[in-house]
Amino acid sequence: MKIAQALLLRKQLEKKVAQLEPIKAMGAQGIFETKVKRINVTEAIDEVSVQVPKMTLSEVTAEYDKYASALRKLDASIQKANWEFDVDFTDKENPFDK
Repeated sequence: MKIAQALLLRKQLEKKVAQLEPIKAMGAQGIFETKVKRINVTEAIDEVSVQVPKMTLSEVTAEYDKYASALRKLDASIQKANWEFDVDFTDKENPFDK
């Protein structure tokens, strides 16, 4: 993988981890709460509405851990490449060289 590809992948992984982090942090107290609503239609009949989460907390945690682990491994690879290679950049109009 080229360094430019690794940097793009890192950005994508960071976004995915940031997207999943609040969901994982809220856990069972937040988004995964099951709600039941019961409405009396008549004396003998009730209408019941139930909201059920589409994913379990363990599924979200596993997904978060997968992306966070990939991000850590990719960061380590980028850091390793940083220590192994120098970037050759010379610019006579570089304002920082003055």
